[in-house]
Amino acid sequence: MATVDVQGATVGFAVEGAGVPLLLFHGTTMNRSAWDMVRAAMPTGYEYVMVDFPGSGESSMPESPLTVEGLVDQAVAVMDHLGHERFHVAGYSLGAVVALAAAGELGARVASVTSLCGWATTDARMRFTFGLWRRLIERDPELFMRYAVADGFTAGAIAALEPMLEAVVAQGAGSIAPGADAHLDLDERVDIAVLVGRIGAPTLLIAGAEDRWVDPAHSRAIAERLPKARLEVVPFGHLVIQEGAGVVAELLHAHLSASR
Repeated sequence: MATVDVQGATVGFAVEGAGVPLLLFHGTTMNRSAWDMVRAAMPTGYEYVMVDFPGSGESSMPESPLTVEGLVDQAVAVMDHLGHERFHVAGYSLGAVVALAAAGELGARVASVTSLCGWATTDARMRFTFGLWRRLIERDPELFMRYAVADGFTAGAIAALEPMLEAVVAQGAGSIAPGADAHLDLDERVDIAVLVGRIGAPTLLIAGAEDRWVDPAHSRAIAERLPKARLEVVPFGHLVIQEGAGVVAELLHAHLSASR
């Protein structure tokens, strides 16, 4: 684990593997470990750079409301620190928003972008949902995790996990990032429509057919705007990064291989 200072903020990151550089962004309430199951299913040949959002992992708590542009700037500082001029980028949920924004801002520096359960503009239902998350986490993190498991996984996954659901809930409740409320505040305000329109890199959009938090229509709308975009709808809920890690790894590797 390492850190860099970016305009007075401590930004934590980790580097694993060797090969083609791939910058990974995690989702709301999470930290850099969010991609671990996907990485475990990937073939060798990649250098994974995993950056923690403010208030996650080793990154300091934010002192002002987060912005998508600020999160991109922090990640760019990490990649500059590591000497990576050009790289691939992928993100999950809020991380997908940041990944798409990075592709729109950085132009030729981004070799390809992958959005997993991402969106360009938060709609009314999503704002209401993120507000619910904030209230549940503030009141009882375990209650929030019970809701997240029930709504985030498919029925099949919950059935498979049933013997260990209490352990899953306890572990999840204990791992909610201290900066989760700041992440959710940003979730409620996301609008990167202008940046999405600037993306020129090959783009893979992966959406969960049973995603109750970010409707697949958001990924479809982005795909329709970009000439170099491909949409894949997979049979999972929002927590596809865990439930469908193998499928995500297969799609991601194929996309990266075709975009070098």
